[in-house]
Amino acid sequence: MKYLVMETHPAYAVLLDQSGRFLKAANLNYHVGDTVMDIIELSPSPDSGQKRIRLLRRMTRSLTAAAACFLLLFFGVYRPNFTPYGTVRLQINPDIQMTVSQTERVLDLDALNQDGEDLLEGYEYQGKSREQASEELIDRAMDMGYLTEGGTVSITVESDDSDWQQEEEEKSLAQMREKYGQTIIIRTGIMEEEAEEPLLQTESDVEIIIDLPTATPAPQTETPTPAASPTPTPVVIPSDDDDDDDGAVWHENDDDDDGWDDDDGDDDSNDDDSGDDDSDDDDSDDGDDD
Repeated sequence: MKYLVMETHPAYAVLLDQSGRFLKAANLNYHVGDTVMDIIELSPSPDSGQKRIRLLRRMTRSLTAAAACFLLLFFGVYRPNFTPYGTVRLQINPDIQMTVSQTERVLDLDALNQDGEDLLEGYEYQGKSREQASEELIDRAMDMGYLTEGGTVSITVESDDSDWQQEEEEKSLAQMREKYGQTIIIRTGIMEEEAEEPLLQTESDVEIIIDLPTATPAPQTETPTPAASPTPTPVVIPSDDDDDDDGAVWHENDDDDDGWDDDDGDDDSNDDDSGDDDSDDDDSDDGDDD
């Protein structure tokens, strides 16, 4: 294959082959315009496809490095320092709560009552640690008269990470006692008087209302008055001394159909009785004479 010398340099020459490719070859005293056949090629010229592949590889390595740097910054610097990880509550008389990061950086500060708002008024917490902010707030409470010697400060730490919560609570307690242990009482947990627990009602405090059913009056019925029994009409029986023309006396229980008794029978009986009386009289007289 023949090559046309296009450029000459002290160490190499640029040649053009019959296919239209440019090649680098050793300069064997070539001159521009010479046509040569036997050459010493220095390096093959890369095609455009290989260039794209190399470019993509370089871009991939760059993106990977950038992502690694971002993750390192986020998880190694930003997240531990600028992401809320827990809260630290200080109860003096002012009640305040600090939102802190995993590295104890104060991210927010809230007042939980009116005294807390007065205590935080004009206070700058940005960029301060939990320890620094706690000490400054306690000193501020003393200066404003909220906390005196012998007073109590309660520290409560809350977090989803129980291990971090316990460690932070113990660390806060130790730091506060080291500085204020001789003048004030430092403890952990919510103060009893501040604990929001519902009051239990005793039995005497409970008002029990029982709805009794309204009694429906029974319908009044009239008691029937017993009918008065008819008074029997008395039957007048005439005595024996009365004279009666027909001699008949009415008897209610008489078995005769006509209900009348004959006076003749009665007279006979009366006569017999008279006789008996006379005999009795005679006997009595005889007895007296004897």
